[in-house]
Formats: sequence, C-alpha cells, structure tokens
Amino acid sequence: MVAIGKRIAKRISRRLPFPPIVLYRLGIILGLLAIEVALGRVIVKFKKPEFILVACVVPVAAFLLYQLRRMEYGVLTIVLTAGLVRFSLPTGTESKIVASLLISMVIVVLWLTHKLIVERRLWLKPVRTNTPLLAFMLVCVISFVWSNAFRDVLVVTWGTFPVVQLASLAVMILLPMVFLLVSNVIADVKWLKALWVVFLVLGSGAIASNLLHLPTAKIFNTEGVFPLWIVSLTYPQAMFNRELRTWQRLGLLGLCGLWLYYQLGKGTVWLSGWGPALGAIVVTTFFRSKRLFLVLMLIIVIYVGVRFDYFYNRIYIQSVEEGDMQRLELWRTNLEHVMNHPLFGSGPAGYAVYYMSYHPENARSTHNNYFDILAQTGIVGMFFFLWFFAALVWTAIGLCKKLEHTRGFEAAFAYGVLGGVAGAIASMMLGDWIVPFAYNQTIEGFDHSVYAWVLMGALISLYHIVNVQQSNSQAVQEGQTHAPAS
Repeated sequence: MVAIGKRIAKRISRRLPFPPIVLYRLGIILGLLAIEVALGRVIVKFKKPEFILVACVVPVAAFLLYQLRRMEYGVLTIVLTAGLVRFSLPTGTESKIVASLLISMVIVVLWLTHKLIVERRLWLKPVRTNTPLLAFMLVCVISFVWSNAFRDVLVVTWGTFPVVQLASLAVMILLPMVFLLVSNVIADVKWLKALWVVFLVLGSGAIASNLLHLPTAKIFNTEGVFPLWIVSLTYPQAMFNRELRTWQRLGLLGLCGLWLYYQLGKGTVWLSGWGPALGAIVVTTFFRSKRLFLVLMLIIVIYVGVRFDYFYNRIYIQSVEEGDMQRLELWRTNLEHVMNHPLFGSGPAGYAVYYMSYHPENARSTHNNYFDILAQTGIVGMFFFLWFFAALVWTAIGLCKKLEHTRGFEAAFAYGVLGGVAGAIASMMLGDWIVPFAYNQTIEGFDHSVYAWVLMGALISLYHIVNVQQSNSQAVQEGQTHAPAS
C-alpha cells in the first residue's frame, strides 16, 4: 500500500509542469475555500453566530500551521482544543461536531497532503502497531459497506441514521489517524515535554476550578479518561524522574492525590472514575520497585479489609440497585447479534438499529468498548483492535526496558503512558470510551477520547526517538573503535 502510494506520487510529480510545492499550495488554497463555502452554507442554514467564529478560526489555524511547517504545534492544538474549547456544530441529530474533531481533521489532512505532495512519499515510521491499526481502519470502512449491503430485511432505520453512521465511521478512522500523526511528527523530546506541560496545566486548572467551585470549571473538559491520564503523567514523574527537585515531586504527588480524592468524591460506585487511575499507579509502582509495590498492595488490601462493608454496600449493592448488573444481559444480546453477522459486524453505530428493531424495550448500548467494537466491526475488526493494543503494550514494555536505568523525563513518561494504557484497557471494560459509541456518548465523545490516542501516539514517538539516539550513539562508538591511531 505504501509502495503504491510512492509510485503514484512519483508519476504525478514527473508529469507536472511546475514544482510539486505549487500543487500543495494550490491544494491548501482550494481546501480552505471549500471549507469556507461549506461553513458559510451551515451559517446560513442554522443562523448560529458561533459558526462565524469557526469559519474564521479554522482557515487561520490551517494557514498558521502551514506557515510554521511544524505539525507538532498541531498536536498541541488538538489537546488544547479538546481541553478548553466548549462549542460545537450541530448535525441535525443529537450528536454534535466538537471543535477538537474539526481541528484534528484539518491537521491530519494537512499532514497527509504535505507527505503526499511535498515529501512525495506516503510512508510511516516502522513500528509493530502500524499493521493492526491500518487494518482496523480498513475493516471499519469494509464494515460500513458490508453492513449496508447485508442488513437484515426486518431492520428499520430512521432518517438521521445514515448521517450518524457516517459520523461514527469518521470518528473511528480519525482517532487512529491522530495516533499516527503524533507518532510520526514528534521527533524531539522537547515536544513531549511541551505536551506534558499542556496536560499538567489543564489538570491543575481543572482540579483547582472544581474543588474551589470556580466559574472556570465549566471551561475544562475532564470527562472520560482525562483523570486517568493526569494521574499517569504526574505520579511516574515523581517516582522515576531524578532530575526533579523534592518540592516538584511533592507537587506532582499532591496533584495526583487531589485527582484521586476528587474522583472518589464523585462516588465510589463509579468504579471507572477512579479504578483505572488507581490501576495505573499500581502498574507504575510495580516497575519502580517490587518492594514498594508489595507495600502498596498491602496497604490497599488492609484498607479494603477494614472498610469492606462500606465498599460492599457502595460498589456492589448500589451497583445492583442502579441496574449495572443488567449489563450482563446487554452483552448476551449483543453477542446474539454478533453471531448473525460475525465477520464485519453491523457497521459503525449499526447495532443501534438492530436493537430498536428486535429489542425496543431494552435498546441500550453495551456500556463496554470491547463489545461495541465487536458488534460494529465483527470478529475481524475485534481481532485487529486487540492486536493493536497488544502491540502497543509490547512496544511500551520494550521501551521502558531501554530507559529503565536513565531515570529522567523520558523514562518517567514511558512508564506513565504504559500505566495509562493499562488503565485504559481496564476502563474500556468498565464503560469508558476510547472509541466513543454514537448512541451513547455520541461523537462528542471525541473530545476526551482523543486524549488517549494523542498520548499513545506520543509513546510511539518516544520509541522512535530513543531508537534514533541509540543508533547514533552506536555509530559514534563504532567510529571511535575503528579510528586509526594518531
């Protein structure tokens, strides 16, 4: 696929009567004009003043990124937009197009256009996560076509369903594309530090606003897996980074503790609010010190044992009363439909119409990201999805082993994201969304799901950076070894 892209790009460039950069610039101009026209039509139709802001900001942002020639700024912009920008565009359905989705789409298109026209090669840095992720994206497209071609004759759709299904497909492809963007454009640790600082600022501002009940609390987007990543980015730096001073370590541990306290304060019964974050701490501690890990586990066991009645009543009994155990029935129903469409599932957002047609009295989402992916993309899609996360974890562990004796920012970042990935894998089982479902969190869930994909991509970028550094160091050593004696 990559080789075909290279050949096509070479043939196009040879036949052009002008340099390829001219075509790239022309594409940028035409693309901006198309965006302006599309947004203009939306403004006229819906008569919303915020559309005028979008119509101005999106082209300006794209132009600035083009002039700076640094896609790294685009990565930071995605996170800042997801964390701070709270307006969205309507779609005519309950789902809305959030600003972070728009910005991500613009930046990804700019990146791909630059690679195809200017660099004249559409390739990715080699890593074991590429194959399963690209395959998963392809399966999503196949599933979309397959599900519409072979939908049960008794299934009834509604007028807005095609729009929602297309939007779901876009989200399922765009999130992995953000991962590929980050993993390929960041080639210097300073950008990872900048990304870490952005998350630190968002986490500090959000927790201060929430605990002090400030008006700014409404600005910050801290939904979904955001608390997990704040804990995963602060605790490991305090534990691994020897370059930090004592007060800096205490500050990071304090921020981590505040987020755990805040999440527990929301309700112990909301296990996915604090469980994955605590799991990330346990994983990180295991790699930091086996003795410290045993001490931590002993403390947790003693605490839970002393307050067993409280946790039993708050987590199990209250969960039963609120109907959480009904998820088992939802999963059983989900698997029945998967057995009828095993290969490619019911398509993006597709099992919603099956539920409404066959089980209208209990047409609820699975509240489980794994069952969602299985239902939407079938066994084939689920296979590549799990393969991707297995490859990601394997790569992360290998990276951590390379950095285990360095004890600087890089090692802490690697261990932190590894712990975050472990927490994310658990959170998907508990009901948090790494790939949001259209009829639950809606496509607005892109706003906080993108945090995970950016940081997972950052982990792979660090993997490439470390490999380059080690290759250069080895080349220098070999040069010194074979240098002639003076």
